Amino acid sequence: MNTPRKWIVVPTSKDAMQRLDLDQCLPGDLEELALSAEQWTALCSSDLLPSLNHALGTLIDDYEDASIQGRAALATALSILTQTATAEDELIHKLIALNRLALERDTGLFFYF
Repeated sequence: MNTPRKWIVVPTSKDAMQRLDLDQCLPGDLEELALSAEQWTALCSSDLLPSLNHALGTLIDDYEDASIQGRAALATALSILTQTATAEDELIHKLIALNRLALERDTGLFFYF
């Protein structure tokens, strides 16, 4: 069985975000979403990543680690995710929940692809 290699994580506090930067996370520091191959394919075939990249000046893609940090950037990302969401799109709803957590905790969304 293949282990997912693509992760989206949200540190649960500012301290957890510092530990993430140092690769010293403790249990409970992160809310994590491991993307399956199917989820990654769906994400790549959607307009979501190009929309986020364009609006935020980021480079979220298959070959880069990236993050969305700061209240304004997280609010913009949440707006894009909310506009993209359909009732049956479970992945987008998970991303919205992670984005809301990042806003609530004033941390960020970190993409490890």
